[in-house]
Amino acid sequence: MRQRLFWIIAALVFVPNCVFILGMWLLDPQSSFLSTGARVGWLLVLVLVAVLVGSLLTSTLLRPLTELTRAVAYMRGTQRTLADLSLPRPSEPPPLEIAELRSGIEELLVHIKELLEAREALYATLAHDLKTPLLAGMRALEYLERADAIGAEQRKQLLHELWLELSGSYQLVENLLTASRMENQRPQPEPVLLLSVLENMRLRFQRRAAEKGVTLEVGGFGQARADKYLLERALSNLIENALRFARTRVVLRCGEGWVEVEDDGPGLQEPLEQLSQPFRSQRLRGIRAGSAGLGLFIVRRVAELHGGSLRDAPGTLGGACLRVKLG
Repeated sequence: MRQRLFWIIAALVFVPNCVFILGMWLLDPQSSFLSTGARVGWLLVLVLVAVLVGSLLTSTLLRPLTELTRAVAYMRGTQRTLADLSLPRPSEPPPLEIAELRSGIEELLVHIKELLEAREALYATLAHDLKTPLLAGMRALEYLERADAIGAEQRKQLLHELWLELSGSYQLVENLLTASRMENQRPQPEPVLLLSVLENMRLRFQRRAAEKGVTLEVGGFGQARADKYLLERALSNLIENALRFARTRVVLRCGEGWVEVEDDGPGLQEPLEQLSQPFRSQRLRGIRAGSAGLGLFIVRRVAELHGGSLRDAPGTLGGACLRVKLG
C-alpha cells in the first residue's frame, strides 16, 4: 500500500509538469529556454521533486496507520495479562478512517477478552463439575469395597447414588461434545415428526421420572425440518431440568415447528437470557454440580442453528415452560 500510494503521488506531481514542459516545447521549439539540455535538466528536477513529494506525503498520510500497526505489534510482542489487553493511546487524534479501524480493533479485543474469560470459566467449571461426582464415586466404591456387612438395600442405594453422579458427569460430557459439534459442523436437517421424537424422549426418561414420583406426559402434533441428534440433545437438557424441579408433572408438547417442555415446579429463578449463557448462571441451592450453566446454552444454540429461538412460553402448570422454535 505504501509503495502504491507513493507512485500515485509521484505520478500526479511528475506527469502534469512534464506535460506542461513538453507543451511549451511544442509551441516554441526554437526557444533556448527549452533546449535539449534544459529539457533533460527539468525532467531530472521533476523526477527528484516527485520522489520527494511522494515520500513526504506518503509518510504523512500513512503516519496514523503506521502508528496503529506499531501499537498492534507492540501489544502482540509483550507478555500482557488479560486485563492489560488494550491498544496504547495514539500520540495525536487519528483521521476518521483510522479512528474507525482503531475502534474495530478495540471491539475485537473486547470480544477476545470475553472469549478468554469464557474459556477460563469453562475450565474452572469443568474442573469442579467433573471433580465432584468423581470424588463421590470413588468414595462410594471405597466404602463398598470395605463394607461387607451392609445389607443388600443399602448397597443398592449406594450404587444408585453412584449411578446418579456418573450420569451427571456423562450428561456434562455429552453437552460438551454437542457444543463442539455445533461449532464445527453444520446441522443436517431432515423432516421430523415431533410427536414421535417426544414419545421417544418420554420412554427414555420414564424410569427416572417414576423414581422421582413425576408423571411424564406427551401431547400435540407437528412437523419440522431439524437435525434429529441436536433436537434430542436440546430436549434431553430441557427434560433433565424439568425433572429436577418438577413436583408431580412434566408435559412435553409440540406443534408445527416448535416443541416445549413444562413442569409444575417453582419456575425460572433468573431471566432466561442469563440462564442460557454458558457457565454464567448462579448456582442454585440443592442442585448437583454440572446441572446449571451449559444445558440451556445448548438448547438456545440448537434453536439458533435451526433459525429459531428459545423462549419462555406461557404454561398451565405454574412452573417453567420453555419453547424451542425451529425456524
